Amino acid sequence: IVAENELVSLFELWHAKSGGILVLEPKTGKVLAMSALPEFDPNEYFKEENLSVFLNPFVEKIFEVGSVFKAITMAIAKDSGSITPETTYVDRGFVEVGGARLKNFDEKPRGKRNMTQVLEESLNTGVVFAMQQTGKKTFKEYLESFGFYEKTNIDLPGEVKSNLSNLNSGREVEFATASFGQGIALSPIAISRALAVLANGGRLVEPY
Repeated sequence: IVAENELVSLFELWHAKSGGILVLEPKTGKVLAMSALPEFDPNEYFKEENLSVFLNPFVEKIFEVGSVFKAITMAIAKDSGSITPETTYVDRGFVEVGGARLKNFDEKPRGKRNMTQVLEESLNTGVVFAMQQTGKKTFKEYLESFGFYEKTNIDLPGEVKSNLSNLNSGREVEFATASFGQGIALSPIAISRALAVLANGGRLVEPY
């Protein structure tokens, strides 16, 4: 009820077209709350014209998760020994990778920044730097370890796998955009399980 009430409030505040709240217990994988909008009346489901609402968006849909993924990239880089929180780089507001110019959300340069500040300020250029220090091979191996290439096996029907197929090209620009959650599509339950790893000491749990 608490999650549903909060979701309704946020939905109205931001005039959203869709939204959801998922609360996962990191140590066990237990789903404590799962609520999504728009919804439908099960007693009058035959009146619903928007058939997509019959899908559970947490397990049956995939999305570009964006900046949420930066925590995963940083965890990979730190755990692999590629960076420390104090590692620095110079932010110019953009970075050029494979002929593409990738920018921060506001395109403003911030100069010398450490990895903690990268997360605090949500800098695309910083997580690209962290991924490059890690290397494509190691980065992809960690993504596999985080379970992104498989279903979570949650006991709900219709689960779909996340889609990271563009990384198969091996192009650095694809890995660069993936570092800040673009160009890859994940299910909400998959990214939630991955974030739980950061909070439970490194264990990949099976949500239920």
